[in-house]
Amino acid sequence: MGIFNKVDQFTTTVPASETTIVASGAKIEGIFNCQTRLHVDGEIIGKILSDSIVTIGKQGKINGEINASRLIINGLFEGNANCDNVEVLEGGKFLGKVIAKELVIEAKAIFEGESKIKMESVEAPSYEEQRD
Repeated sequence: MGIFNKVDQFTTTVPASETTIVASGAKIEGIFNCQTRLHVDGEIIGKILSDSIVTIGKQGKINGEINASRLIINGLFEGNANCDNVEVLEGGKFLGKVIAKELVIEAKAIFEGESKIKMESVEAPSYEEQRD
């Protein structure tokens, strides 16, 4: 009997340097699931699930829900965000609710909504669970 090290040919690792771009003029609706960085200069309506960084450019708009490692807002975000780190840059606008370990709001940025601290030891409940 032998021991074999079988490599799954369908499993691919995505380099951390790759970025998915939603260009200006593009509009996406639905669930957007990505493992790479995401840069939005267009518009996304729906839910974004990312293991990496989501950046909203100056012309970018996202309306919905984001679950990501890090969210950087230079454009407009409306909805709920559950991220480890959220940065609202000068000129950026956040309207909604955020659960984050760290929230940074630069001067001349706009934040209208609610913020909750994400606990490291316990997974933060969704806003629907907190209302009950």
